[in-house]
Amino acid sequence: KQILIGVVFGGLSAFASGYGVEILGTVANVRDAAPLCAGLIFGGPAGIVSGVLGGLYRFFSVYWGGGEYTQIACTLSTILAGFIAAILRRFMFDNKKPTIAYAVGITIISEIFHMLMIFITNMHDIELAYEFVHKCTALMVLCNSICVLVSMIIITIISKEKIKIS
Repeated sequence: KQILIGVVFGGLSAFASGYGVEILGTVANVRDAAPLCAGLIFGGPAGIVSGVLGGLYRFFSVYWGGGEYTQIACTLSTILAGFIAAILRRFMFDNKKPTIAYAVGITIISEIFHMLMIFITNMHDIELAYEFVHKCTALMVLCNSICVLVSMIIITIISKEKIKIS
């Protein structure tokens, strides 16, 4: 069940990667939201499978038009998003679904880490890396957070739980 969920969310991550929005010369997308949701909502294996599939898609996407400059940073960040969600669900939340506030907070931190990875993997050209990060950070943090927020609310409603923000 976990592997199937991971494959579905990995497909969603790949879909989000392929259909990002170009803004000021950079492509912003919500690729990291799928592994985060899979790991935080459904469990560690789902998050890891989703992150690996989404990351592999991003790595190979340069062959059909994906951005080569951020290839390594985006690949690593997507894979790590799945692992981070899996580890946090297991050790911080005792294998339970986190509250909405925690899930959104984890998403914000993961996206900030994603932007940091752009700097780390492009130290040879820090000015261009800064341009990329400057142009897309706010939008990617906002959009990924909204995706995780909406997903958490939908899952909470479907499971007939009381919506708790904190």
